[in-house]
Amino acid sequence: MKKWLGILLLISIWQFTAILADNNIFPSFTQVLAALVWNIKTILIHGFYSCLRLIAGVVSAVLIGMPVGILIGYHKRLSEYISPVIYLLAPIPKIALLPLIMLLFGIGDLSKIFIIFIIMLFQVIVAAHDAVKNIPQEYFIPLRTIRAGHNSIIRHIIIPAVLPEMFTSVRIGLATGISVLFFAETFGTRWGLGFYIMDMWMRLNYQQMYAGIVVLGILGLVSVAIVNRLQKRICPWMPSQEKR
Repeated sequence: MKKWLGILLLISIWQFTAILADNNIFPSFTQVLAALVWNIKTILIHGFYSCLRLIAGVVSAVLIGMPVGILIGYHKRLSEYISPVIYLLAPIPKIALLPLIMLLFGIGDLSKIFIIFIIMLFQVIVAAHDAVKNIPQEYFIPLRTIRAGHNSIIRHIIIPAVLPEMFTSVRIGLATGISVLFFAETFGTRWGLGFYIMDMWMRLNYQQMYAGIVVLGILGLVSVAIVNRLQKRICPWMPSQEKR
């Protein structure tokens, strides 16, 4: 119940401020909710397209970034050569690459998925690399004593250490990824929450515009909840996010 109090407080502030403002540009929460219910089918279709792009970008980034991060972190020689390049490229705002990505992949779904992928990729690689580097060396001694191979070391020591950091990086990256997805969906598409919000804004339909923004926020909330649930199932030894 406590986790909903913040949301209820935000809604109350929104409703009270809108009543005081008494301005069509800033509708009340009840007005936006009514607009959302009235146009729910169309908004859900737009949300479905945004979800598909977000899932495709995040999953592909994890499937590629986690092994790369483990490989770089585990092999010292590779880390010496590649880590500087990773840390050089990671801070670059990926939104600046969107024009180049659209030139290379077109303005369709592929470019929108790729921008999410490239944002999440560096987050996951850096998290996996740092997690491997931070494993105490004494953890490796038992398996090395019995001459266990690299596969056993990676499976029993490295992956359990990397998974929690990977989930954390995904949670952090989701906020940026959804923001950039909104921007990317304003180009070359007729479906997606980014397109819907900007289309309603240009039509001066502010209630529907805010309804799209609310759904975009719900998408972020649900995404983080799914990541937390997956972490709880895959990493049962870690404290639950709900108890922190």
